[in-house]
Amino acid sequence: MEPYPNQTRPFEPADTARRNGIFVALMVALVLLGPQLVTVSRAVVNLPVSAVAVAWARAHGSTCDVHGDLTVNCESMHGGYANGGTTVGNVWLYGDKGGADRHRHESRHSDQWAMFGPAFPALYGAECARTGGDYRQNLFEQWAGLHDGGYLN
Repeated sequence: MEPYPNQTRPFEPADTARRNGIFVALMVALVLLGPQLVTVSRAVVNLPVSAVAVAWARAHGSTCDVHGDLTVNCESMHGGYANGGTTVGNVWLYGDKGGADRHRHESRHSDQWAMFGPAFPALYGAECARTGGDYRQNLFEQWAGLHDGGYLN
């Protein structure tokens, strides 16, 4: 009979080696897959609202295509979006103001959706109220890149 039956087993050097191996494997995976991991994570977090946005876009006559960064561009819409375009989750809803710069800008709004979730539209609206509708002063637009968004042209 052991003197202390509830005592955990003694620490063994093999435990340290196994833990270090797992840690190193995770770090290597993060370095190699980091950007893709962020892209996939954003798409997964935004999936519910993105699905609704695609349905909305299709109902407004849009054609949608998925890009390598897992954002969905829904162009040629007949209404159903604000200003030059609106990003909902990972979906960019717009008429005809496409392009790589705008895509990059709207992709950053997808990051904002992923970070703030369903609160994002309210936060964005509050920021619009704070700035009086001046998008160049809007913190979310600044973060997304004013030049890429066409606000400095």
